[in-house]
Amino acid sequence: MGLMYWQINDIWQAPTWATIDYELRWKMSHYYVRYMYSPIYPIAILTPYLANTTDETAQVSLYVVNDLFDGTRGVLTCGVYTLDSFDPQISFGDDVVFNSSGVQRVMNVPYAPLMKRTSCTDNSSCIIHCLFVDQKHQVRQTLFLKRPKNYQLSNPNIKIRSVTPISTNDFLITITADKPALFVWLDVTANITGYFSRNGFNMFTPVVNVSFYSWIPITNLQLRLPISLFDVTQP
Repeated sequence: MGLMYWQINDIWQAPTWATIDYELRWKMSHYYVRYMYSPIYPIAILTPYLANTTDETAQVSLYVVNDLFDGTRGVLTCGVYTLDSFDPQISFGDDVVFNSSGVQRVMNVPYAPLMKRTSCTDNSSCIIHCLFVDQKHQVRQTLFLKRPKNYQLSNPNIKIRSVTPISTNDFLITITADKPALFVWLDVTANITGYFSRNGFNMFTPVVNVSFYSWIPITNLQLRLPISLFDVTQP
């Protein structure tokens, strides 16, 4: 069995479901597809979907999907965050050990007691962010407790601190923010084509480093101002 999606690239300029556009620019969906196909992938699920913070029947379930056939050992850590601080309200997780490929349920966490131990009065004020780490992988997963458009957002003040050339094709970009930012999007000027190591990501640390790989040698990388979900929800 396998997993496929339609489609990768466009053969003409048009608004389509392709994840790479006609000019070879990666859309946000393509960056997420890279994580979807990671050999190890954490999954966080809230049941029932969008449950109220006082629902005593609701629970958060943590899973790790492993497509590797050799033994895998790592740590899955999740934090409950408000969108005005990089410090988690509470953290939880566990060690994960695989002897073969498969899906492993790491833990179930009762949702209402978890929310009571934080300052999350409703779903639109908090979010759960998870990170799986082993010797070769660092894979992130974010669990939205409310539809993204309904979150209480404030300006995260995202800035590009520096752009450092590594070679004529590779550049290291350092980004800063004052508070967590959702779906941070980086873009280059129209005359440059290439792709980022990460894009459309959720930022839960004050500093993030992202690499840009140009298809052709360039002497100066020109970036547009970064944006996030906060920017696209403003009137």
